[in-house]
Amino acid sequence: MELKEKLELLNEKSSVGEIQKYIKDMKKARKFDGVTIEREMMLFLEELGELAKAIRKNTNGHLDIAKEYNDSVEEELADCFIYLLSIANMNNVDIFRAFKDKETKNCDRVWK
Repeated sequence: MELKEKLELLNEKSSVGEIQKYIKDMKKARKFDGVTIEREMMLFLEELGELAKAIRKNTNGHLDIAKEYNDSVEEELADCFIYLLSIANMNNVDIFRAFKDKETKNCDRVWK
């Protein structure tokens, strides 16, 4: 099955695991599966910076008004999500299970 067909099978009801599997297939199809974890982490951090800039732009936070910005919070969030799932894959982490386990611990904490 081609990558685009796999993407079309994903929808709002797809599980995080299904999306995580798609990311794994996507990296392999695009020949990104040889990227080191260190490089993947740097790319993720770069995307986080782009997300921060997009949020700043959208909240009118001290920008060069003579420059045109094309940053989209939605697109940058998607990029961060892709890299997060990729890093999870590279570490053999089921991100849904990790989320559930961590949030279970957080529910037992006392928050002020």
